Amino acid sequence: MHCSMSGPAQNVQNLAMDMKAMVMAAGKGTRLLPLTATRPKPMIPLLNEPILDHMMKSLKDAGIDETIVLVDYLSDKIVRHLGNGERLGMKVEYTTDNIVRGTAGAVKNAASRLREPFIVVSADVLTTIDLRKLISAHESMGTQITMALSRVRDPSQYGVAIMDDTNRVTRFLEKPKREEAFSNLVNAGMYVCEPGVLDIIPDGSQFDFSRNLFPKMLSGGDAIGGHPFDDYWNDVGLPSTYLGATRDMVEGRLESGHSMTVTADDGDMKYGRLVTGSNCSIAASVDIDGFAVLGDNVTLGKNVTISHSVVYSNTEIGDDSVISEAIVGEGAVLGKSVTLDQGVVIGDRTRIGEGSRIGHNIKIWVHSRLGPGTKMLHT
Repeated sequence: MHCSMSGPAQNVQNLAMDMKAMVMAAGKGTRLLPLTATRPKPMIPLLNEPILDHMMKSLKDAGIDETIVLVDYLSDKIVRHLGNGERLGMKVEYTTDNIVRGTAGAVKNAASRLREPFIVVSADVLTTIDLRKLISAHESMGTQITMALSRVRDPSQYGVAIMDDTNRVTRFLEKPKREEAFSNLVNAGMYVCEPGVLDIIPDGSQFDFSRNLFPKMLSGGDAIGGHPFDDYWNDVGLPSTYLGATRDMVEGRLESGHSMTVTADDGDMKYGRLVTGSNCSIAASVDIDGFAVLGDNVTLGKNVTISHSVVYSNTEIGDDSVISEAIVGEGAVLGKSVTLDQGVVIGDRTRIGEGSRIGHNIKIWVHSRLGPGTKMLHT
């Protein structure tokens, strides 16, 4: 017997297949500097794959294979990575000069010719949301726009929403003070839109979804749908949340595929969870606490200790070094007995001399040179 999908599920699948996705990938990711000095935030690696790839896979899994990627900052790196989308089994087009337009203005520019509903997603968040459920919620809501809403502990860094019993958003406030937050439901940066929503967005001025469009719609009596979801969501906006997302992936809270190619000396290595790229060389005396994620061609010397940290490709870590909850950029060279305390971020191509110590939460800019014995500590 041949069984086929029918009814509402089939309708949602058909609607998704007819949709185009607007993928917002223009931002600078300034809170992740210096990592984003040399790569746009959507290209930040999570288990050695760009964050962007996870969102593209979510779109593909939902049946959406036509996308317009809104790029600007270091756009060549995104265009070079995605190309025309053939590698992903998708069709990918691009628009540029989007930062000056604002998020909603950039979407209007990209989607101006669309006559069908479309979906807007952020390229630089990590989530396991089923986008088909968001599309289904929008279809049943009958609103011009429906936003995905995630629950967080501290909503003060996000746009906060409250809904009525029909899941219509009745109030929205962008980044309130912690004591002013009236809900823990926050804008997750994913929307399903009717073409008519573009008419509300003015031409020729910077216009954002959270700061401008949603307040304008609510004050004008235009209904906004809300779709609360309990799936994993992380905006990967800070070094701490980046390491948290990495930890969650390593611990299996998200599905992930990654290589595990290791070259080690003879002996017993003390391991937490280790994820590597290709052609890594790791001394047998290395001690890994919690997790370590290494890119390609990483060398770890003797008696290195790594705890809950990420080391980008083509990096060398000298003997007896200690790295604790830190991020080391691509092509960095750390001499012997270097200590990186919690929260340290080392920019690409930086060289740190033997016996140096970098104190907690200090960021070192790209291409820096620190001589032997350098101490950078909070006083």
